[in-house]
Amino acid sequence: MQKKPIEMLLGAALILGTVLPGTLLAQAAEPAVAGMMGAQLTGKVMVVNPETRLMTLKDADGAYHVLHVPPEVTRIDQIKIGDEVTIAEISSALIEIVPADEAGPVASERSTDVDRQPGKKPAGSITDTLTVYGKVVGMDSAKGTVTIEGPNQTRTLDVDDPSLLGSISVGDGVIARFQNVIIGEVK
Repeated sequence: MQKKPIEMLLGAALILGTVLPGTLLAQAAEPAVAGMMGAQLTGKVMVVNPETRLMTLKDADGAYHVLHVPPEVTRIDQIKIGDEVTIAEISSALIEIVPADEAGPVASERSTDVDRQPGKKPAGSITDTLTVYGKVVGMDSAKGTVTIEGPNQTRTLDVDDPSLLGSISVGDGVIARFQNVIIGEVK
């Protein structure tokens, strides 16, 4: 799939030592940083193997794409050679700072939600969400850095705009929500 950046959040995943993409959320506390990117692939099924869960699509330009069909797709046996498949992937992240009295413990939690659509052919979405809770453990206004403790590591990061450090205190919480949504439809 060709990635088409909608907004790029550089380094957001590194804040708490994770590599997963982020979450789509409504209102967030200030300050917050958000980013999103997405990709779409449409093609004709050339090969589908339910045992290995591999499927090969040929797109409109004649390029072949070998995809691993996740185990959440329970009707892979109903996908046939010649079917047209459309798959969209949207990844997003939201990082926010919350006051120390609202911060919980340093931790992480993960969830997967599956929404299967009824019909003759498989269709639906898979949403993976990772929420990481961290804590500001140090700041250096002169150097323009902030140190954040996450569940897996503690990192010192450069801040592009050191004036933002005035709105952050040691002990404040950092909440990073990463979400990846895959939407698929077989026609």
